[in-house]
Amino acid sequence: MHVPDPLLHQLLDSWPVAHLTSITPAGRPHVVPIVYCRDGDSLYSPIDGKTKRGGPLQREANINANPTVALLLDHYDRDWELLWWVRLDGEATLCQPARDHAAMLRSSLLDRYQQYRKPGLLPAEPIYLRITWRQVSGWAQQDLHATLQRAALSGVTR
Repeated sequence: MHVPDPLLHQLLDSWPVAHLTSITPAGRPHVVPIVYCRDGDSLYSPIDGKTKRGGPLQREANINANPTVALLLDHYDRDWELLWWVRLDGEATLCQPARDHAAMLRSSLLDRYQQYRKPGLLPAEPIYLRITWRQVSGWAQQDLHATLQRAALSGVTR
């Protein structure tokens, strides 16, 4: 079902987590949860300072080999009348934005995720995963627009 841009932007600006699917160089799907902020019709997810196993993240290698990605925002509930999902299909690139843009992204991430206020978690000049979408699809057990409006409002306080 169609998700109008204003409603999509409202949901993206409030929902705290999404699931990124990329394709490994071997052609297998790779799904990870991500945090992000939106700037226009792009989402930015930082490669942050959380503990990693060492070396580049799998999603970085995947995107360098194949930029095609899907991003899923969803809600599960025992009451199946409340189920919904929105999927964005598009491309991702790794980038290091210019100073002014980087400062705006940093501010947005600090506002959205209090955890990033912990020293060292958000590097001074992080590399970002920039996701742009070309197709959006969605589904809800009930009226999609009303369900996503409620989700956008509830996502702010999650």
